Amino acid sequence: MALTGRFWFKKTWTGKLLLLVEEKKPSWLKTGEFKLRWREAKLLDLAEVPLQPLMDLGRLNRPSYGSRVAGLRVVETPPVEKAS
Repeated sequence: MALTGRFWFKKTWTGKLLLLVEEKKPSWLKTGEFKLRWREAKLLDLAEVPLQPLMDLGRLNRPSYGSRVAGLRVVETPPVEKAS
């Protein structure tokens, strides 16, 4: 049973998020033909080659928090002259 590389996210009634993967499964009666089916992903499925683009999404879209200093920027203002 080989993975095709297609995946889908499904939300359950309890709010849990499931990852579904598509796999090719040999058909029951006919030899040489495959049937495509969706199933819940297991932990070992994430290490397979067809799902590497999914794992790369997590690494590429992560913001770099170290490049900004707490999201603040310094604004230079001219000194205010006090009227006497």
